[in-house]
Amino acid sequence: MLCRICHPLAIAALLIGASAVARAHASSHGPAYWRSLKQQDFKLPAETPALPLAIEATELLGSTDPELRDEIAYEAFVAWVYRDQRLAPAELNQLRVILVRHAVDRLGDIEDDSLFLRSFSILVLSVLAAQDLRVPFLDAAAFNDLVDLGAHSLTEERDLRGYVPRKGWGHATAHCADLLKFLARSPRLLRDQQTLMVEAIAHRLQTAGQVFTWGEDARLAYALAALAHRADADPSPFNAWFSAVQQQHARVWSGKFDPSLYVSERAQLNTLSELAADLEADTTGGGTPDIRTALRALRAATR
Repeated sequence: MLCRICHPLAIAALLIGASAVARAHASSHGPAYWRSLKQQDFKLPAETPALPLAIEATELLGSTDPELRDEIAYEAFVAWVYRDQRLAPAELNQLRVILVRHAVDRLGDIEDDSLFLRSFSILVLSVLAAQDLRVPFLDAAAFNDLVDLGAHSLTEERDLRGYVPRKGWGHATAHCADLLKFLARSPRLLRDQQTLMVEAIAHRLQTAGQVFTWGEDARLAYALAALAHRADADPSPFNAWFSAVQQQHARVWSGKFDPSLYVSERAQLNTLSELAADLEADTTGGGTPDIRTALRALRAATR
């Protein structure tokens, strides 16, 4: 079903020059400094440039200390990129290149600490995508690269841990969903990119080998809802997926029971149930009613 997921070589093309940029801003502050910034709500004096600190904070995204990673580095990015808008477009793009490099670092490894840098770099890229909705700074090539990166990372990530004891959130699936959600709201999204996103989400759920238990199903549904709410929403990839789920449901309940097939179906239906709830709650009339109608039919057929 998956038609176009960005090839690793194409992803690598995004990374030219990123290592040199990161080396030019090597970390120089310890945990005490970052904690003091948090106590100040990450408000920087007007004369203090945010970019060097932001680049330094990209390294904290890979920390196994959840305080440094979640409560300091990530929150600093939210403050400087989105709340206070302290970074100019060129600086945001400089940061984006570094984050993209981190987002694919050791992609394919499983259950090691490399997960955190990948996952939280994707999460910060979602903050950049949210800022681009408000004040556009991505050119067409950069926007398209992020769409491809989100789909590629979602389907190729093998470390699907949600919450890791003593180390906090891993949540790569949820963070990829967050990136796709904001990109899906952009007026620049192309029709074939809608298909790419739907197919990437379907593929992740079909191949995860587990039913997600840490809220990933809802986060994936939010990304799908962002697509379904678009004025130019394309129902065809949704319809193709819903048809495949219905066929899978028939296979699950005919012949010898296959637990792995059931898990795959259940993972998909959990996300689609979240999507149905979102669409039914919408009173704006946005998007296409065809997706709602097809989803109601699927839910009726799989009960």
